[in-house]
Amino acid sequence: MLFRVAMLAPLAALIVAAPTVDADEADASVQRERGWNALRAMDCARCHGRNYDGWAAPSLLTSLRDGSRERFDHWVLDGNVESGMPGYRSQPLVVAELDAIYAYLLARARGDIAPGRPRRAAAGANPAR
Repeated sequence: MLFRVAMLAPLAALIVAAPTVDADEADASVQRERGWNALRAMDCARCHGRNYDGWAAPSLLTSLRDGSRERFDHWVLDGNVESGMPGYRSQPLVVAELDAIYAYLLARARGDIAPGRPRRAAAGANPAR
């Protein structure tokens, strides 16, 4: 019995000392996932590329790095007919998830997350590496 305790003690210490995801990070990861889902539902990749880094239309990642939040909101909601960008103000999903879309794209633009569906972090759980 003493041998088992001695063998498990280092493992228990690692588990206790392992970094955890706080509630704010868990909330942020859920928001980024909602943003990714909205982008996929609206098929933004059709013009902006599979990873939103440009294709027939400009890179959304570069636009977020180089522009303001106000500019992002204007382009998404009101569009720009001359450049071929439709406005999405009439789309309830886009309006409801605008903050989440911005959060996902900003995290991608900063390099905080990789392309594709963001991994959801659970509060108190060890982050996936």
